[in-house]
Amino acid sequence: MKEKFKYFILISFAVFLEYFRDYLFVNINLQIHYLENLINDLSNYNYTDSNLLYLIKDLDVKSLYLFKWVLSLSFAFLYFTIGFLFSLLFFSVKNHKFFIQLFFKGGFLIMSSSFLIYLVGESLSHENQMNFYYVSLELSHFVQSSLYPISFLLIFYAYNKLKISS
Repeated sequence: MKEKFKYFILISFAVFLEYFRDYLFVNINLQIHYLENLINDLSNYNYTDSNLLYLIKDLDVKSLYLFKWVLSLSFAFLYFTIGFLFSLLFFSVKNHKFFIQLFFKGGFLIMSSSFLIYLVGESLSHENQMNFYYVSLELSHFVQSSLYPISFLLIFYAYNKLKISS
């Protein structure tokens, strides 16, 4: 029962992070949109949630973009930590070490691919540039979500079950 409670806590924390991350990024993007419209002398309304606006109201657009990068890396790190902890609790020591190697290499590969796709898109015309940007964005979002540790854990678990049964 104690083990199941640990799993429940980790999964609940991951779900909470999903909503919290979405809340932060949506509202930061709303603030960026509002500030960019002000710079361009367009009248608009600031839809940023007042709780977050209180914390970020003094930041300019460049600082908000930098803040989003810091948050992206922080959330990716948190989801790596969740995968690490779940593996530590669920797998044997041998399987845990093997899982961690695959998990970190996979995350690095996905993040590197995301960055390379973004760079390739930057060298293209504006029309195609946005297509590459959105693919890059989705790959980086995958690593910044609970889907990353959950999918790796499930695939690794299924692989080990198949290996044992054959």
